[in-house]
Amino acid sequence: MLLLCAAFAFAEGEGDGLARMGLRSTLSASGGKSTQLSKSGDQTFGAPPASGAGDTGFVSAEQAQYRLKHRKKKKPDTALAQTAARPAARIQDRAQRENVATGIITGAIPSTAGPLKRTREEEEPFGPVGVREGAFLLKPSIDILTGYDDNPLRVQNGPGSAFTTVKSELSAKSDWSRHELSVDLRGSFTHYTDVDHNDRPDAAAVVRGRIDVTKTTRIELMETAALATQSAGTADSVTGAKRPPNIYTLGSTAGVVQAFNRFELGLYGGYERNMYQNADLIGGGVLDLSDSNYNTYSTRLRGSYEVTGGVRPFVEASIDTRVFDHTIDSFGVRRGSDGMKADVGIAFNRPEVITGEASIGYGRRTYDDPTLPNISGLMVDSSLIWKATALTKVTLNVTSTIGESTLTNASGVFTHEAKVIVDHAFRRWLIGSAFASYGVDEYRGIGRTDDRFTYGAALTYYFNRSLALHGELRQERLNSNVPDNNYTANIVMIGLRLQR
Repeated sequence: MLLLCAAFAFAEGEGDGLARMGLRSTLSASGGKSTQLSKSGDQTFGAPPASGAGDTGFVSAEQAQYRLKHRKKKKPDTALAQTAARPAARIQDRAQRENVATGIITGAIPSTAGPLKRTREEEEPFGPVGVREGAFLLKPSIDILTGYDDNPLRVQNGPGSAFTTVKSELSAKSDWSRHELSVDLRGSFTHYTDVDHNDRPDAAAVVRGRIDVTKTTRIELMETAALATQSAGTADSVTGAKRPPNIYTLGSTAGVVQAFNRFELGLYGGYERNMYQNADLIGGGVLDLSDSNYNTYSTRLRGSYEVTGGVRPFVEASIDTRVFDHTIDSFGVRRGSDGMKADVGIAFNRPEVITGEASIGYGRRTYDDPTLPNISGLMVDSSLIWKATALTKVTLNVTSTIGESTLTNASGVFTHEAKVIVDHAFRRWLIGSAFASYGVDEYRGIGRTDDRFTYGAALTYYFNRSLALHGELRQERLNSNVPDNNYTANIVMIGLRLQR
C-alpha cells in the first residue's frame, strides 16, 4: 500500500521530492499503520491535514509557527563571518588601488607602497661599457686627432705646423673575490706635417697587483714602463738633433702591508732604471748620452690610521740612492747622489665626494761631487678628484720632484707643478672642460728659473657610449730668466674618440 501511495503522489505531478516528503509525513502521522475513510468515502492514509494547510499540502501553518517559535537560536559563527568578510575587503582594496592609479580620489586612502625611491644615476652615463674577458673587464679606446700648432719646436718665433695624433688606451681590472690585478696601457704618436724631425712617440704601462696573504696582511706589487722624448723648449733638450732622443724608464716596487685594526704599516722597496737614447745630429755624428743613464734604489715606510670611513691620515718617510752607469761623466763630475723625504698627508676614499690623497713635507738630495750644491726644500704632492656637484668635477694634481740635469755646473732641477681641471656636464652627453697649470723649474747651481703656464678649454660631445667628438684649444708659455729662451705656443685640435 505504501508503494501505491508514493506512485499516486508522483502521478498527481508533485514530483519525486514531494512524493518522498508526503510519504514521510503520512508515515509519521499514522505511526506507519493507521487508515481512515473520508466523508466522500475515499480511503486515505494517516491523519488528515490540519486546517489551513500550506500551498504544498504537506506542512500546515500551525506546524510552521510552532517550529519558528521553538527553534533554537544559533550563536553567530565569528570565524564564518570573518571568512565571508574577506572577499568584500579584498574587493574594496582593489577598488581603492584602481582609484589611485586613475587619479580618482574617493577618500583618505592610506599609502601601502611606501616612499618612492629614486634610481641612482650612473656616474658616467656615456662612459665605456667594457668587454668581459674571463675574470677581467677590458676598456679599450682610440683617439684620432688633427690640428695646428703654431710653435711645435717651442722656441722664440718658431714655425707652425699641422699635426696628427693617434692615441690608444687599454685598462683591465680583475674581479676576483681575493687578490687583485689591474693593467693600464697607453700610447700615442704625433706627426708634424710641416716640421721635419719632430715626431714624438709616447707610451706608458702600469701593472698593479695585490696578494691577500691573510685578512690583515697583504703584498703590493707594481711594475712600470715608459717611453718619452726630451721635451721641446726645455734647458736639457738637445739642439741640432735630427729628432728628439727617446727616454726609457723601467721600474719595480714591492711592499708588505700589515693591518693592526685601524692602523696600517707598510714597508716598500723600489728599483728604477732610466736610459737615454743617443742623439743623431743633423750636421752628422752622434751625441753620446749614456752619461745620463742611472739606477735608483729606494726604501719607503708608511703608517696610516683610519679615523673614519674613507678618511686616513698618514706619515711617510723614504730614502733613495742614484747610481750612474759612469761614475764620472764626460765633464769630470760625479753625478751620484742620495736623497731623503718625509711628509704627512691624508688619503680620501669617498667616491661620492672626494678621492685621492694630498701631502706636504720636506725633501733633500746630497750629491757625491762637492762642487755640486745640494738641493732641499718644501715638497707638496696631491692627486685629488672632488665632486663639487652632481654635474661638476674638479681634479687637482700637485707634484714636487728633484730631477737630474745635463747642464754644466747644475746639480739638478727642483720642479714644482700644479694643475687644475674643471669638468662640467651641460648635458649628460655634452661635457665642457677648463684647465690651467703652472710649473716652475729651478736649476740649482746655475741660477736659472723657468716658469711654465698652460691654460685652455675643451668640449666633448658623445653620440653614444662608443663614439665621441672632442675639440680643444690651449696655450703654452714659458718665461725664463735666461734671455732668448721664452716662447709661446697656441694649439687647436679636433678629433674622434672610439671606446668600448
